[in-house]
Amino acid sequence: MWQSMVLLDPEFLPVYEALPALDVFADLSAARAAASAASGDGSSDSAVDVEDRVVPANGHPLSLRLYTPAARGAGPLPVAVWMHGGGFVLGGPNAEDATCRRLSAELGIAVVAPDYRLAPENPYPAAFDDCYAALGWAADQAGDLGFDASRLAVGGHSAGAALATAVALAARDREGPHIRYLHLGYPVLDDRLTTASARAVTDPKLFNRHGAEAGWGMYLRGSDPGSGYAVPARAENLRNLPPAYLMVAGVDPARDEALEFAARLGAAGNSVEVHLVPGVPHMFDVLAPGVRASRRAVSAWTAAFADGIGVTAELGVMNGDAFISDDPELSDIR
Repeated sequence: MWQSMVLLDPEFLPVYEALPALDVFADLSAARAAASAASGDGSSDSAVDVEDRVVPANGHPLSLRLYTPAARGAGPLPVAVWMHGGGFVLGGPNAEDATCRRLSAELGIAVVAPDYRLAPENPYPAAFDDCYAALGWAADQAGDLGFDASRLAVGGHSAGAALATAVALAARDREGPHIRYLHLGYPVLDDRLTTASARAVTDPKLFNRHGAEAGWGMYLRGSDPGSGYAVPARAENLRNLPPAYLMVAGVDPARDEALEFAARLGAAGNSVEVHLVPGVPHMFDVLAPGVRASRRAVSAWTAAFADGIGVTAELGVMNGDAFISDDPELSDIR
């Protein structure tokens, strides 16, 4: 076993101890049921209006979830298209319901969450096609929905970040909707898994090399990894992409590929910001939202997202309302 306990943030250790050794790819039906049970319910509340829609996409119906702030002003809303994670095989809009409604409420923006088709039943390019169609829908319907298409962001975590990157690459190549900002949370970007972190992180309690291999294998089944937009890290041309923010977990098989991709983005002339969060695994903010590392990381990327999408918000201040943190270290940062 990889020595996870030695490298993990001490505050995360009790969470680690309670985690079971689990292979979510061994029984997809059970894993999907468990993920669904742990997800949000997607209902409206006092802060956010939530609406499910079905739109045509690539010859089939695509379900979308639309989040808008309940107390929206008169002007058009910035909009983010948000791709959920789940190793390309798990999840749906409910999987990141908390993140989507938090962004909508705190930043005063619309969030579009596509319920893209999952592998292995629907391997590449199904999920990519659905996510790109969601981007096109958000841009095409901006006028009718009260969106500001000039403030359009794309984001996601884990496999969702891979899809977000692929969508950004395609939008550039196809002269599609202009993406103002790209958020990539602990992204999985490379199926080759040749980095030091990919070889090292094998702990069965954490997302590890085996999980990364299994997810990519199911997503790419029957596809050439070097073709199209299947694997973002294999893209040779990274020029003219949106400003990007990468949140990278220190104890993650995808750590080094994310850092290498960020370096390539910068070398290609793009604006890129990287936050390497030490001592935490993949999905750390989901596994332990209350630990200091999670609170600091989420606060930092949310503030960067606000700046990137053109919302007047700072860390500690959202939409002109005081955002009071129970962490004095966070509350003092401006």
